[in-house]
Amino acid sequence: MDGTITELTLPLDDMREDTKNYYIKHGFPAELLEPADGISSSTAKAKDYFLSNGVQLSDWEQMEAEVDQILSQHEGFAAASAVLIEGTLDIVNRIRQAGMLTAILTNNGRSSVDKIMQQLPIANHFDIIQTRHESPLPKPYPDGLLKIALQLGVNVDEMVYVGDALIDAAAANRAGIEFWGVATGETPADVLQNAGASIVFQSLEGVLREVLVRSKVH
Repeated sequence: MDGTITELTLPLDDMREDTKNYYIKHGFPAELLEPADGISSSTAKAKDYFLSNGVQLSDWEQMEAEVDQILSQHEGFAAASAVLIEGTLDIVNRIRQAGMLTAILTNNGRSSVDKIMQQLPIANHFDIIQTRHESPLPKPYPDGLLKIALQLGVNVDEMVYVGDALIDAAAANRAGIEFWGVATGETPADVLQNAGASIVFQSLEGVLREVLVRSKVH
């Protein structure tokens, strides 16, 4: 959603830092974290460390819930100022008119996404809008994309995932789904290309053009 459908307003650096600081405060060795670690990779490392060092699963789940609250607070503030990237819904409508199903997979929480949908006319333009709270595991894990494929009744080779971040590329690659990058968020085009994007566009208009070309071919 952020950086692809809506303007990127999330304080991602603060969210990553707060996540890392929470785990460190609770005993996770800071030296095991790298500057490149994001929220998901920091959480995966913390989970492995705590569960392998005697922390009970119920205690870990409590920590995970507290981190979720921290992230949701950031997301709630950002949701209040959410704005669509210009022309987005017109583009989505034309993609749907070409016979495509559309879905959103976001690592944002449900409460912030619901808040955004109260402000912006997004809901009617997508068949599924799935947050981290409905995904078995958040991106970069493939679980959310695979769940959407099942819900839509399509095979992964019939899908394309469009995103602006490295975790989008990782999730798509792990799910076996073609990934198209859009350089509308925090990640430059060359980085998305190197992460496995089959095509990188400067805007969603490029996505629309490619969809229309492929729909004519098939």
